[in-house]
Amino acid sequence: MTASKRIIRIVIIICRHCAIVLAGITLCGCSLEDERDLCCERYNIMRYVYRPYGVDEFQGNIHTLRHLLYDQRGRYLREMPSGSDLQYQTLALPEGSYTMVTLGNFGDGQRLNLGDAPSLEELELSVASRFESSDGVRGNCDEIFWGISSFDVDASGYITCHDYRRKYTDYTYPATEMNNIHCHLKVRVEWANMPLYFGDYILELSDVASHYSLDPGRSQDAGGFTVPPPGSPSVCRLRVPLWGDELEGEFITLRYSDDHIPTLRIFHDDLQIGPDIDLRRAFAAWGWKPDEIHVQEYAIDIKLYNNGRAEVSPHFEGVISDWVNGGNFS
Repeated sequence: MTASKRIIRIVIIICRHCAIVLAGITLCGCSLEDERDLCCERYNIMRYVYRPYGVDEFQGNIHTLRHLLYDQRGRYLREMPSGSDLQYQTLALPEGSYTMVTLGNFGDGQRLNLGDAPSLEELELSVASRFESSDGVRGNCDEIFWGISSFDVDASGYITCHDYRRKYTDYTYPATEMNNIHCHLKVRVEWANMPLYFGDYILELSDVASHYSLDPGRSQDAGGFTVPPPGSPSVCRLRVPLWGDELEGEFITLRYSDDHIPTLRIFHDDLQIGPDIDLRRAFAAWGWKPDEIHVQEYAIDIKLYNNGRAEVSPHFEGVISDWVNGGNFS
């Protein structure tokens, strides 16, 4: 009996020592070079997430990131490189307080005014004029995402994030929430009779934002998500071919706002086909409020009549018997 107790005691002691050894191995395994390493619950890693509906959809939507670093006074410091894994960025920074503005999918169709190292209050994103072709047709911008993170770095190089207008509060690690700041508008045009002209048409949207202020102090709330305020209006034009007596085009622009909902026009060469279609009336009829929507994806149908009238309805896949007329225009 006594011998049995001694054996059990020895086993327990051995197991406890094993636990200590294993714990030591775990503690010693922390590496600042590993971008996914939690480092014993201390972090020098910034993670980037896109959670429009509670689940991270980063990988399916965001393909590149640009990181602009500012000090606590809003002075531009430099652009930080992304991590080898786009969602995990090691920040080797001196002790201090910082703000980082991150842009997702920033492409050739956009411009940043970084030439003169502007302060955070002066930072602007604009749609580049290079999208205009020789005949003045401006194409779509990229699907742009925007994130802001304010954080402190301590003497050991570890990050403490401030909860700057976050939608979600369940992060136990430094994280930057990326927000959708572009808009999709799908347009399908059909004729009540036959189109009078064949070949390419031009779809034009006026009163869409041409630039944003990226100053966090001017940001707005859209359904709990942080978005920039719209800048001065511009015109976006798409060239679309006539297929099967119909036109189909998709605009990708900067976000709409309640005060800036575009007007749609249709042209063949320089001849306008049909009336101006003020989408503010249609959006009001359907209860679409851009300021309250963080993911702006719209689809509309337009029917043109030979008497110059146009009828607008929301687009549905399938047959909808009780759609609301968005307005008759003439």
